Amino acid sequence: MGNKVVTRAIILVDGKVLLGKRARGRGVNQYALVGGKPEEGESVENAIVREVNEELGILFNDVKFWKKELDKDSVPGELWDVYYFYGKGNGGLNLKKDEILDTILVGKENLPDIDLAFDHRKILEEFFSDAV
Repeated sequence: MGNKVVTRAIILVDGKVLLGKRARGRGVNQYALVGGKPEEGESVENAIVREVNEELGILFNDVKFWKKELDKDSVPGELWDVYYFYGKGNGGLNLKKDEILDTILVGKENLPDIDLAFDHRKILEEFFSDAV
């Protein structure tokens, strides 16, 4: 059986990244990149656009693939292929409250002050230093 697949969105708003506070599961009450798993037969690109829309109520536009990483630490005993995409978020927020409690905009300067889930601090530090 292959690795599990998950997508993550780096949603850019005025040079900062929009993060969601997780309502359940691993990382509950911590901020994280929004995303989720592709549905049967769905591409990772379509999955991330759908997930952002479902969880935040906004459109994820100008989406570009940034990188893929193997995550073997977030869920003990499971291997996850994580696909990261970046783009712009458009529209008014309409949070799916059973998944996202709140949102925050994070820049390189306030990244150390935010309680982040998983390895998302490392990911965002790398993204900000790449300055794509």
